[in-house]
Amino acid sequence: MSRHPSSTDGSKGLLFVNLGLWFSLVLAVGTALRLFRLGSKSFWLDEATSAVLAQADPAVFVGAIIHRQANMVLYYLLLRGWLRLGSNEFVVRSLSVVAGVLAIPAIYLLGRRLFGRRAGRVAAILLSVHAFHIRYSQEARAYSLSMLLAVVSSLLLLRCLERASRKSWLAYVLVSVLMLYAQVFGGWVLLAQWFSVLLLRRGIHWKPFLCSAAAICFLLSPLAYCLLFVSDRSQLSWLAKPSPDDLYRFCLDMTGGGGPPLLWAYLVLVGVGIAVNVVRLRSEPDPGEIWKCRFLLIWLILPIAIVVAISLRWPMFEPRFLISCIPPLVLLASQTLAQIRGRVLFPATLLFLLGLSLNGIYSYYHARADDQHTDDWRGATRYVLSQAQECDAVLFSYSEERLAFDEYQRLLQMAGTSVHEFPEETELELLTRRPSRPSSQLLDNIAAGYRRIWVISAFQPNQTSRAAEAVLRSHFGEHSNRSFGFVHADLFADRIVRYPNQEGACP
Repeated sequence: MSRHPSSTDGSKGLLFVNLGLWFSLVLAVGTALRLFRLGSKSFWLDEATSAVLAQADPAVFVGAIIHRQANMVLYYLLLRGWLRLGSNEFVVRSLSVVAGVLAIPAIYLLGRRLFGRRAGRVAAILLSVHAFHIRYSQEARAYSLSMLLAVVSSLLLLRCLERASRKSWLAYVLVSVLMLYAQVFGGWVLLAQWFSVLLLRRGIHWKPFLCSAAAICFLLSPLAYCLLFVSDRSQLSWLAKPSPDDLYRFCLDMTGGGGPPLLWAYLVLVGVGIAVNVVRLRSEPDPGEIWKCRFLLIWLILPIAIVVAISLRWPMFEPRFLISCIPPLVLLASQTLAQIRGRVLFPATLLFLLGLSLNGIYSYYHARADDQHTDDWRGATRYVLSQAQECDAVLFSYSEERLAFDEYQRLLQMAGTSVHEFPEETELELLTRRPSRPSSQLLDNIAAGYRRIWVISAFQPNQTSRAAEAVLRSHFGEHSNRSFGFVHADLFADRIVRYPNQEGACP
């Protein structure tokens, strides 16, 4: 007797095919948005530091990690291997693209486990067109990797709480540790997870949970030691206390950069979702469902509240440091959207939200294409080295900026140009020491020995740069300036120098 597939098997097969087609489309769109104009923009300082560190000699790399760069050690290790594919802007940034694209299926799986397949799909769609996530999926830093690991860590935690097994707990420990080694601010996500588990209380196997927490703390102890006792902890010294305007712009970034309409849309969706759950759970109490909403709300609110509170005394607030708070926001909005019924209302609401999100993407790409609002170290380096004369001096008003200049000397194959760079620090010293500004004595010494001095700086003028400019103006009669976005190249010249040892020789 022949066996015919049942209608149930056929419907499951059709569902699988439809899911595969839908998912392929979402991934294709998300990938295209993250690859668009990926290599067109110059590295900014932090990206250049990533590229330099990933290509440094092993001894330099280890020394830099221990003394100053431990914050993103996992990302730097991955990038060292990734650069076997090449070292231009496109290749270096594409590692972040991979992490950003992988976050789309990851948030689908998390949304499906929390609220069902429909909510997972909506979450994947919204994340694929989220402008802030796209932005940091196009940057050669660890932020997209950190967010990916935060989503996977949360997914594994839910799996451990629902079906505890030794393998599940081991996987949770491993991913959570990697999350903090990718970006230390992933620790706020870990605190939110643990606080949420404490609120759940019932049904928790406390022994494996406490053992996993202890294992995570033990494995993170080398990172904590480097950051607390070895590093000079100056990497956040440029930050200021957040103002109300900073917090407002942060809210716009978190919701996708689509302006106030998209911000209000997210607020309404999250608020309605919370209200509906409260009403529903009063009539049909379900501790598990209550905890799911609490879990996401704590994940969303606790890291932001901690960072803002600390920043009132020790500034550490920066929107990209809190990128891992995007998933709970998207998931809470997706839960509400998934509960909308009707063949017209649901797609209309989703399309409205997507339209606002696309406006955020357009604004992001428009700003990215504006050469006046970027750190064009590529253009600045090419210009200075092409215009420099033999034995010119190149001075960096902020010592760490020499890393970007040197990286583009290598990329542009102009490293043989005969210029003398100040400060006279090795690559290891630039990567491990607190950045410095030139003193008046150093400026006087350089001015006494060189006919022409190039001063290269970003985000000028400021009080320090004005003081340095005044010193150099007292030595030189001519001053010209060329801007490359936020990077400025100033040339001070018109001084005849007599060298004591050999006429015309370089010092």
